[in-house]
Amino acid sequence: MRTMLPGLAMLGCAGLIAVAGLARADDSEKEALYSRYHQAIEAAKLCRDMSFDQPAHDRMAGVIAERVKHDIGAKRLPLLTAAQRDVQAIVDKQGCGDSRIAELLTLFDAELAPALQ
Repeated sequence: MRTMLPGLAMLGCAGLIAVAGLARADDSEKEALYSRYHQAIEAAKLCRDMSFDQPAHDRMAGVIAERVKHDIGAKRLPLLTAAQRDVQAIVDKQGCGDSRIAELLTLFDAELAPALQ
């Protein structure tokens, strides 16, 4: 019986490692989605000359939080800042006609703009 315990312990550890790996992948997907939504907002600001007051930002933040299951945490500000910087760089180099900007505006129209109604 004692010889089986180390084997069971190793299986338990392997299971925990597998679950942790899945959690990290899920976190990465949520972070990417969070960034994508903020890129869409930035694209609307830069390419449609839109501005949003605090209640509008709050409504869009609610949509984003639902999509990422309220699970971003402390990375929120760095992800938001990077998203804004990335879109600004695309607009500066390629302009608002870039296909990546068009995709972001489509996302904005489909998922965030309805929250502003």
